[in-house]
Amino acid sequence: PELASDLKSSPENIVLGNNEFVLTTYLWRDFMPIAEENGSPMMCINYLTEKDSLTITHSIKLKKQYVIKGNKIWTADYSEIKNPNDFTIEGVVREGPKWGPNINVDVICEFEVSGITYRILAKSQEIIKTE
Repeated sequence: PELASDLKSSPENIVLGNNEFVLTTYLWRDFMPIAEENGSPMMCINYLTEKDSLTITHSIKLKKQYVIKGNKIWTADYSEIKNPNDFTIEGVVREGPKWGPNINVDVICEFEVSGITYRILAKSQEIIKTE
């Protein structure tokens, strides 16, 4: 409970120099016919985005993601990291718990800039169902 509370106190935006960052997410479980009988484990994409579409430094390193459901916490390192444009860093995690779908969770992205670790929060993110 203490860690969940600490993570949930992370800010929803972070200003670093001229950049202001926000976190958006996409969480889902696959229930397509080829998926596991009770649906796939949860997957998540995090988008750490510069709010005004300003170019961001390439020295930002996504480290881990936390997903919180009540006092339960799923922690995962990013399995893929991409830069889809000059103002977004995308991190992907897979093989999460079988929470949901159709519930809301809090998502925290942990990242590093110049040796300093930051955490940013996206509150009440829905886990959707693909079928």
